[in-house]
Amino acid sequence: MLNRFNTTVAVLSGVAASLAFAVPASAGQDNPVIVKAEPIEGLRSERVTYADLNLAERRDERRLKLRVAGAVQRVCLFEHGRSGLQDSGYTRCSGEAWDGANPQIAQAVARAREIALTGFSAIPATAITIRVAAR
Repeated sequence: MLNRFNTTVAVLSGVAASLAFAVPASAGQDNPVIVKAEPIEGLRSERVTYADLNLAERRDERRLKLRVAGAVQRVCLFEHGRSGLQDSGYTRCSGEAWDGANPQIAQAVARAREIALTGFSAIPATAITIRVAAR
């Protein structure tokens, strides 16, 4: 299942990369490119936006992590009243979700700090996507 997911992500990445060369330079931020795909069976995901946050500030970085924590709970189907050893499936799922989210958070923060220092970043702006295999 993960191989199918990796293949799908690779194909979508290739499509997005080829679109980047097909869009004229004047299109820029005013005309965003939106790539849509069918949901992958057996995969739950949620996008976490942070366009309203200044991730160069620690306060907003903490806000982003709270948003991600909420998304992790939703995609991993957190149930209040079940915790610890009672729900090892949730613990495993949330660990997998955070493993995927942490590099995205670090990249978003690095981009914000680079922009704060230089006014520019080569790191693309994206939303953070939390993905887990259905349990």
